[in-house]
Amino acid sequence: MAVFMTGLAISVYGYFAGVRHSEAQQIAQLEETAENYAFLLRNRLDLYVGADRALGAFFSASGSIEADEFDNYIGVTRVFERLEGASSFGYLPRVPASQAAQFETRAGDVFPGYRILDKRPGADAYYPLFYGAHGTDPTRAVRLRGIDFSSIPERWAAMRDAARLDEPVATGAHPAIRHAAKRPVVLVFSPVRKMAARGSAPASPGGRGELAGFIFSALYIDRLFLGFDNGRLARLFDIEVFDNSLDASHLLFDADGISHALEGDAAHLLVHRAEIAFANRTWVVHFYAKKAALASKAAQAGATVLAFGLLLSLIAGYGAAAWPRRLSRQRAMRDFSQRFAGFFEHHPFAVYAIDLEQRFIHVNQQMARELGVGRDTLIGAPADAFAAEQDRGVLARHFKEVLAGKTVAYTSRIVGAGGRCSDVSTVLVPMSAGDEVTHVLGFAENITDRKQAEQALHASRQMLQLIIDNIPQSVFWKNGDSVFQGGNRSLLVEMGLDHVGQLVGKKDEDFAAWKDMAAHYRQVDLDVMRSGQARMRMQATDLRKDGSECWIETSKIPLRDEEGRAVGVLAVTEDITARKYMEQELFRRANHDVLTGLPNRGYFQHHLGEAVKRAQRGSGLALMYFDIDRFKHINDTHGHDTGDEVIRLFAQRMRQVLRDGDFIARLGGDEFVLVAEGLQQPGDGAVIARKIVEAMVPVFHAGGVALRVSTSIGVAAFEAGMAPDSLVKAADQAMYEAKRAGRDCFRMAGQAQHASS
Repeated sequence: MAVFMTGLAISVYGYFAGVRHSEAQQIAQLEETAENYAFLLRNRLDLYVGADRALGAFFSASGSIEADEFDNYIGVTRVFERLEGASSFGYLPRVPASQAAQFETRAGDVFPGYRILDKRPGADAYYPLFYGAHGTDPTRAVRLRGIDFSSIPERWAAMRDAARLDEPVATGAHPAIRHAAKRPVVLVFSPVRKMAARGSAPASPGGRGELAGFIFSALYIDRLFLGFDNGRLARLFDIEVFDNSLDASHLLFDADGISHALEGDAAHLLVHRAEIAFANRTWVVHFYAKKAALASKAAQAGATVLAFGLLLSLIAGYGAAAWPRRLSRQRAMRDFSQRFAGFFEHHPFAVYAIDLEQRFIHVNQQMARELGVGRDTLIGAPADAFAAEQDRGVLARHFKEVLAGKTVAYTSRIVGAGGRCSDVSTVLVPMSAGDEVTHVLGFAENITDRKQAEQALHASRQMLQLIIDNIPQSVFWKNGDSVFQGGNRSLLVEMGLDHVGQLVGKKDEDFAAWKDMAAHYRQVDLDVMRSGQARMRMQATDLRKDGSECWIETSKIPLRDEEGRAVGVLAVTEDITARKYMEQELFRRANHDVLTGLPNRGYFQHHLGEAVKRAQRGSGLALMYFDIDRFKHINDTHGHDTGDEVIRLFAQRMRQVLRDGDFIARLGGDEFVLVAEGLQQPGDGAVIARKIVEAMVPVFHAGGVALRVSTSIGVAAFEAGMAPDSLVKAADQAMYEAKRAGRDCFRMAGQAQHASS
């Protein structure tokens, strides 16, 4: 009976120890899953801001938007289907208080009985809801129409910041207007500005245009987090979200209604904390593990969560890279289609857009006149059908260059209606969404009249600036003295500048963020101009204007004058932080062992080859090959989980006694290898081996049992002319000599006896 009871007690202890081990594995996997969710959440919130920007651009590009146009835009973009939590979108025009009565009269023609409600006391202008759409309750937009949104303090503060920064700004959480349940919402406001007429002065300082109103979107916080990824996030974690700081007044969302972060509840496990930037605010998200779910899963939960975490990581790389690129591509094509007529219809050049199959998708009047063919006939027709026969091969080659991202200029002959031939100078510009070319914009000038070409030059440069301003990467150009001559809108936003006049005429050292690197940037500019060769994809760390660190990729090409002399540089920069982090994670997964975190066999072989090269130049080198004595007996007796724990503990003890520069790798199973460089004396390898043997003397506690674990080590010292394979074989043979000597010791290759530990 005593033996039975003892065995029962050991079994119960082993069970609970196994459960604790399983829960620890699950928590580690939950931490990785939470990191992936935070990554997805950042991208999803970027899509919210992008939707506001796109709708703002739609209103800014047109002097008048009709109600059915607004409704069609909301329907075509499918914003409520794509964005969980988005409850409504709308337009708030700026109505000067002195013109309120006239505005109500005009608005009444569209919405009978329209009145401005809840006016902000003492305001010089109101911002009433005019157009609006709700994702689940179409009548709610009707009930709220006319309410002055600036009368609510939280909203008026965000609107003022959005107008000042000229970018989307979010509010804190506050109750929805006229909602029976006082449901908390967060609103994002994006400024809408009137575009100045061509050739006229800007309507406001900085050339941003006069403020015409705001686009707003409303977000239900509970729907966002409870419905995110079809509810998987809510099932896995207890989520708490704070706006900017951990304070009860800044709590945005709490899944279970009990704020563990504020109460310091140690009974709930915080597996991850993320700070997520959203429309000039910072959301602090806490991911708590659900204790009940952890306790119910036991040993199989670890493998399930691990598989889920790996699958979710693959889905996030693909979605950031792929989904943002797809959304950006669709938005760029839609925006281009809406703006083409306004920008290019009366351009003095023949302007056209062709798709990736070289078919016309847009043409202006001049293009139709040059070819002598009606515009409706041209749309969908192949562009090369109008090229002279002898030029078609050259044109095909140029088009491939454009699809590769290059801007191409060339001269050729075109054949219009009735066989009429004209010589034209053509520029093809790739139009991209993200890093993918979606269509090509062409400018064709009839060069038979040089005077006409000179008159069109200035307009062409203005148009190219507009094109550059729509490139998502930051673009700038300098003269031979590294003085800025221009830049696009993305660069100005990145630098926190209001207009290009704040950039032109200055150098890198004039900006605080670049002052320390100004000398280096100047040297790169000189190298590019002197060599005449582009410097592509240079990568370095930098600081964003909010102080966060990022990775920047820069390419610089020389700018040449008519005689071919380099007179400046053109640069394109891009924030590649997300890509760098993904590359680092992929390198870690490909080159490190999952169980111990040590380098794997492939990484070891590469490192050993480099170490041997260094040893050939005189650096002392020793290779140690070792394994765990009688490890098969441990596995067979106590199980593979205990065996895995022994391997992890074995690796930890090795790291504790090794030098910082020593390279330790797991080859597989219980086999390990150590590369020790920079050894000064022949006996240094023996000293390291003895430390490893002695480190294994204390009892191992694994799987609920106490185990004696030892190791046998073979040490091979590098000799001139040895190849990596020869060094490995010598260390392997020495290890078997240690095994034959009784284990728990080390042996030096080529020597008969060495003292053990």
